Amino acid sequence: MLHKESCANLTQGYFESKSTTMRLAAVLFAAISLAFAAGGQARASTMALLVGVSNYDDAIGLADLEGPPNDVRLLRDALGAHDIRDVTILADKVEGGTRPTREAILGAFADLQSRATSGDLVIIHMSGHGTRQPDQNGDEADGYDELFLPADVKRAEPGSGVIPNALVDDEIGEAVDDIRRKGADVWFVMDSCHSGTGLRAASTATRDRYVDPALLGIEARPARPASAEGDLAAEVTGEDEPEGGLVAFYAAQSSEVAREVDFAPEGSSGAPSWFGLFTAKLASRLREAGAISYRQLFQAVMADMNDESVPGAARLQTPFWEGTLIDATVLGGSASVGIRQFEIDRDLLSAGSVHGLSEGTVLELVPDATTVPGEGIGYAQIDGIEPLSSYVRPVAEDCEAEPGSLCPRAGELPSDARYARVVAVPIDSVLRLSPITDLGSAPGAADEKLEAALKDAVERFNARGTGRIEIGSADYDVAVGRDTGQLWFGRAISVGEEPIGLAWKPEDGDLLPILTRIALAERLAATMAAIAETGSPLNQNPVEISVNVEESDRDALSPEGPPRNLASECRNYAEPRPLAGGAPLKQCDRLDIAVKGAVSGSRDVNRIYIDSHFCVWAHHERVEGTARPTRLGEPLTLCSDCPDYSAGDERLFVLVSEAKQNADQINLEGLVETCTRGATRSAGNRAFSDLIESVSKAGRTRGAFGGLTPESVWVEEMSWKVLPRRVALGQDAPAPNVGSARP
Repeated sequence: MLHKESCANLTQGYFESKSTTMRLAAVLFAAISLAFAAGGQARASTMALLVGVSNYDDAIGLADLEGPPNDVRLLRDALGAHDIRDVTILADKVEGGTRPTREAILGAFADLQSRATSGDLVIIHMSGHGTRQPDQNGDEADGYDELFLPADVKRAEPGSGVIPNALVDDEIGEAVDDIRRKGADVWFVMDSCHSGTGLRAASTATRDRYVDPALLGIEARPARPASAEGDLAAEVTGEDEPEGGLVAFYAAQSSEVAREVDFAPEGSSGAPSWFGLFTAKLASRLREAGAISYRQLFQAVMADMNDESVPGAARLQTPFWEGTLIDATVLGGSASVGIRQFEIDRDLLSAGSVHGLSEGTVLELVPDATTVPGEGIGYAQIDGIEPLSSYVRPVAEDCEAEPGSLCPRAGELPSDARYARVVAVPIDSVLRLSPITDLGSAPGAADEKLEAALKDAVERFNARGTGRIEIGSADYDVAVGRDTGQLWFGRAISVGEEPIGLAWKPEDGDLLPILTRIALAERLAATMAAIAETGSPLNQNPVEISVNVEESDRDALSPEGPPRNLASECRNYAEPRPLAGGAPLKQCDRLDIAVKGAVSGSRDVNRIYIDSHFCVWAHHERVEGTARPTRLGEPLTLCSDCPDYSAGDERLFVLVSEAKQNADQINLEGLVETCTRGATRSAGNRAFSDLIESVSKAGRTRGAFGGLTPESVWVEEMSWKVLPRRVALGQDAPAPNVGSARP
């Protein structure tokens, strides 16, 4: 199954399959800062599959396309410029190509899977017509399956609702996952679409890669009526995430068509030169690409698609990306410098406090997404901040980011600046720790060493100038406890006589990275909470959010004994019930988060989860339409010890923002994570990323941003407490606190 709120290029949700929960790069606030390596390891091999479908059976009345063969040639030549020769071509009218039938395409996928090994890169590009048909298995949020149409596609039998020989998104997603299960990374590009609802007619220089389902005998209605809230679009199978990574580029969003364009010079008497708009711009950039990230490449292609030389109707499509490798180096070349950058239009920056920025942030301005670091054309400083955007002023190169003050205005903003890269962020945030509370017996000499270790780590944190931590505050953000040779950190540090939260002891290593993780998680939480608090009852969230808890079988859990494994303990779940704020939950209980459009439109929805160890995880979905709920990431299976002890308070923020045409999505995956993804959720692996030390130098001003009037952004906050095993299963265990769906 694939999550699909998608174009027949199967945009944005192509690979949210049953087997897939995106493992995201463990990088905190990389959106606001500082370089990190994103690759550099030599590939074992690179292989490509290029599919271009242009000739269809005249008997079914399906118009042929002219662009796909040219798309294939462009990509073949662009890959050849990077010495990639292992290329399979399934395309009409292309020398050496094979007819792109359903059997041939699936066979090519199987061949790639059989040859792929760990460390390989597999590139897949598909261009041609797309459409949709009623969902056959109930896994679609919009009630439709998205389809790619091979050369041998047929008309549907009356009443069947199925187009013969079409490739369903589920099939393609599973074929890609099969390759990733071999340990190979996949770069997938789709240039087709299914729907052009609401779009004005294109010019004679453009054509839509869209087929009306009625032309193929399909009634344009969902297979089933919209389901009740809570009926999710997918079920979890428990399969592991494929080992290989993924980055996927889509030519257009689900409410838009993907177009091919005649690039022949005006007045030319020669044959039209038709290409997919997205593919043409991608191939041009790819041919010359150096050690840049996929994110930089995508941004450059999007900018090129909005160029004035492109026919106006064609510029209506907005590309989309997803995947774990967005900040890896294109084609796995030399290590990327990890540039994170944002679009800028004169004095308006397309990033704000949600991205970790604050007033006073200094930016380097560049004319192109792929500009080499250090070759900028000017500098700017943020002098007005909103959640999703900022205003800037020109400043001199020697401007320093100081809390509470701005550098003098210097000159004018360069008219050809298109992107801004963060140079420095002012920090005046303070993390307040409570006085140390003794959780056990009276402190001894070993416990005094714990206090000294905490003071030393705090002093070193403060000396970096990236923020401040204060110990002993009565009005604290994080409580600190001491018990039997270890320190405890948490929103609360005990339940009854049991300690909870994040434990640290000297043999665990340096305490400074732990404090850094806590500080960054609390900064992010403060940003989200501040946005939530400024919401207006007159501006209701356009996305309905539901959080349901499924209680596990208590009899399968033992209150004593060594740490357990979720796979052996978690079974016999009760019917889901709405979660109430602060609910006490236990080992194996499971949380499902679902979202559904309340009004028509397209929104970016980010799930930001902060667990009891102050690890931050993010998951993004594009929510379009109001037909059915969509699961917002895989369910969270809660752990008190699996095997790490992880009882404590946890928080979840859901950030909703309006999607904008011709602009990159607001996707916080890979921007806010702080811990390595484990097998069962965060508790499966608590390894703290080595990258935290460097990226922690970029902070933000806590809660310091303007009002929401110019923005369309909403935040909802939820919380719960994971009880220690003995507390949850003891005779005096608290009853589950369930009730309101809106804690």
